[in-house]
Amino acid sequence: MRFFFKTICLAVFVLILSVSCNSDDGTVVVNLQDLAVTLDENPLNGDVVGTVQSDVTTTNFSITSQSPSGALAINTNTGELTIADAMLFDFETNPSITANVTADNAANLAIITIDLNDLFESSVPGNTSTEFVIGSDAYVTPKAYLLVDDASVDGEYDREFSFVFTDGDIVEDATNEIAFETSTTVFTKVTCNLVFTSPNLVDTPFFVWDPQANPNGFVSIIMSGNNFSRFGVANFTNTFSAGSQTFGQPADGTLLNHTAQPQGSAPNNLLTINARTFDLNTMTGTIDCSYSYVDDNGVAVTGVFVGNYEILTAF
Repeated sequence: MRFFFKTICLAVFVLILSVSCNSDDGTVVVNLQDLAVTLDENPLNGDVVGTVQSDVTTTNFSITSQSPSGALAINTNTGELTIADAMLFDFETNPSITANVTADNAANLAIITIDLNDLFESSVPGNTSTEFVIGSDAYVTPKAYLLVDDASVDGEYDREFSFVFTDGDIVEDATNEIAFETSTTVFTKVTCNLVFTSPNLVDTPFFVWDPQANPNGFVSIIMSGNNFSRFGVANFTNTFSAGSQTFGQPADGTLLNHTAQPQGSAPNNLLTINARTFDLNTMTGTIDCSYSYVDDNGVAVTGVFVGNYEILTAF
C-alpha cells in the first residue's frame, strides 16, 4: 500500500509539472529574458546590439514596439538585434532606446533597453553662434575669455590681446599664463597686436575701439601671434585644483598650430568685431565677432562668437 501511495504521488507530481510547462494544447511555454546594454552613440547600420535569450528554444522573434520607431531590427530565427537606423542612435536626441520583443509561445515580452554613451563630436556648421569651423566640421565653444597682458613686467599694458573661445572654464596660471578646466575638449585662441602700447588697462586697444562709431559698423583687425585651435582633448598635464574644479595644460588632442613661433601678420588672419561691451569693474563684457586664420600647418580655421566673455589680465 505504501508503495502504491508513493507511485500515485509521483504520478501527480509529474502531471502538475507537465501542466505548468505546457499550455492547454500541449505546447511548451517560453520565457523571454530582458536585455539591457550600453553602446557608444553614432554606430553603423547592421551593428549587433545583442540577442534576446529564452529558457526554451523558440523562433519567430519579432519587435512589437520600439522607441524611437525604426531604430532596431531583429533576426526572426535567432532573436539577434541589430541597428536598423544609425541616425537615431544620437545621444543628444535619444540618450536611451527601448523596445519590446515577443516570440512563438512566449509567456512574456522581453524588454530591451539601450543606453547610449555621449561621445565628443563636431556639430553642423552654422547651427550655433559660438563655434569654429575646420573644413566641414564645427566645434561648439560656448565660453569666451579676453586675455590682456598686465603691467607687472614693463609698467605698461601690452598692445597685444587674445580671445580664447572654449567649451570649458579657464583661469589665470602663473606658470603657463592660462590653464584649462580638465573637462575642456575644444578651444581656439586668436591674438591681435597693434603698433602702439597702452599706458593703462582702460586704454588697451580693445576697449578704445567702438565698432558702432566706425562708418562700416565694425572693426576688423589683422591677427598676429600664436593663433591655434585644438579639438578632441582628453588628457591634461600640470594639473591643480581651484575650488571644486581641476585645471591643467592640454596634453593631447589635435593641435592645428603645434609650434611656439609667432605666425606674424597676414591679410587672411582677421578678427572682425561687430559689437562689444565691457565692464572693467566686473571684468566682464559681451561681444559679437567673427575670425578667420590659416595656421602654421596651412589649415584654415573660421569662427564666430556672440555672447558673454570674462577678462583675465595676470599674464
